[in-house]
Amino acid sequence: MLEDRLSQAAANGELDAGPLHGKPFDDLDRPRPQGWWAEQFVRRELSHDRAKDARSAVAVAQAGFWRAETVDELHERVRAANADIVRVNVNLVEADRLPSFDRADVEARWRRLRR
Repeated sequence: MLEDRLSQAAANGELDAGPLHGKPFDDLDRPRPQGWWAEQFVRRELSHDRAKDARSAVAVAQAGFWRAETVDELHERVRAANADIVRVNVNLVEADRLPSFDRADVEARWRRLRR
């Protein structure tokens, strides 16, 4: 077994893992159905791909903020971008979720750029 080989390598001084730090898995003692790891892997990989595409779309939307002619138009663009982010986040794992735009922050930057 792999664990035995690793243990033997550590005993022979061929492997030094050092002190292990971190947080234990919350649900390590919970039984899992067959194939759970593969399902989680596929879900994470799909999430990474979707997040990459979403980040590109968000960047395009953000670039459009600065072309807004009025504050109302800017607010509508931010609202639409945030609605798209909410829609995308439903299909992403927590680590890949995108933050929404802060309307007040975007407006303040928009005003500074228009001076």
